[in-house]
Amino acid sequence: MTIYQKVQAVDRIFSQLDKELGSFQQSTGLSCVANCGLCCLKPDINATALEFLPLAYHLLKNGETERWLEKLKNNKDNKICPVLNEIITPDSKGFCSEYAHRGLICRLFGFSAMLHKNNKPKLVTCKPIKEQKTEAFNNANAHIAANKKYPLISNYYMQLRSIDESLGEELFPIRIAIEKAIYAVLAYYAYRELPGKDNEV
Repeated sequence: MTIYQKVQAVDRIFSQLDKELGSFQQSTGLSCVANCGLCCLKPDINATALEFLPLAYHLLKNGETERWLEKLKNNKDNKICPVLNEIITPDSKGFCSEYAHRGLICRLFGFSAMLHKNNKPKLVTCKPIKEQKTEAFNNANAHIAANKKYPLISNYYMQLRSIDESLGEELFPIRIAIEKAIYAVLAYYAYRELPGKDNEV
């Protein structure tokens, strides 16, 4: 499978997840607290390299890999996600500078469930949602308890691993995951024609 085919496969999983998330949110009323972004500021977010392969491929196509590697190298002690907008202004579209290419963890957190003791699913969400969106939070818990359709974290990571086990198995701090994704893309195209803005390879 080529890197582009892997990117397409990851994007298909993201597209499927977006539909499932949309349905779950519509059924429960669950949504982020406006202008929050606290989850993006957590210093201990872990991710796989594979979920950031679409971002790395996008950066390569746009000639931005070297700038990003330099940025990661120069700020290696900063544990906050490097995809965050460095300056948030009223004109910013949000906290994420690469929202369309955000990772799986970024899509799942807040609106998905994880299996706990006795394989019982539990909503994985944040304190602001619990405290400020109480009704929706309770609706979501009732929805999951009733075994209605909801995004299950383990299912999506299993689907990712089936694309590329080496890139989809191990979790890393998000900065390292992004760096590994960039190097995987660069290694693949070391002796191949680079994709351009108008072609996919």
